[in-house]
Amino acid sequence: MKTKLFLLLMLFGISFFGCDELEELLEEEIEVQSTFITELEINVPNGATPEQAMEFESNFGFWDFTEDPNVVDFLGDPDEITKIEINSVRYFYKDVVGNPDAFVEGDIIFAIGQSAEEFEAVVTNLAQADFNNTLFTLEGDFSQVNAAMTQFRSVGFLYKGSVSDNPVSFITDVSITVTVTIKPDLDNIN
Repeated sequence: MKTKLFLLLMLFGISFFGCDELEELLEEEIEVQSTFITELEINVPNGATPEQAMEFESNFGFWDFTEDPNVVDFLGDPDEITKIEINSVRYFYKDVVGNPDAFVEGDIIFAIGQSAEEFEAVVTNLAQADFNNTLFTLEGDFSQVNAAMTQFRSVGFLYKGSVSDNPVSFITDVSITVTVTIKPDLDNIN
């Protein structure tokens, strides 16, 4: 696919531009927007009483940008990724089963390399959020997460916190939209 795209660009470019202009055109950076969705599952067991607050930690979500289907067609080498920036992080609760009085509070934690950044999720009643299909947006300064994602070309994340009442199980559906900047290396085009 990349070879056909490259040949088509070459033929088009030679027709309208000289060789120097074509090389300059092909050396421009490409920005690719991608959204990936991960389900973080949480199961809070029975406590000593139904009103007891219980802590939880979800499964670990992970995304490798070098294997992202939206990015891979533009990528000859992982080193061509020059920047990854989060545009938005949205989440909602679904498949809530258990105590209808359960309120959730916690942090979505991005773990990349040796660092971790925590972002506070909105405190909410799980049953109502599920029933109303409430969509939440994670707010904060993602600059350190962006720098780490650019360095490691991947991101890991989980949801950690507590619920006010138990038992309850639910899924936090997390949708992360990023812009991946790629500077193609003409030597890597096959």
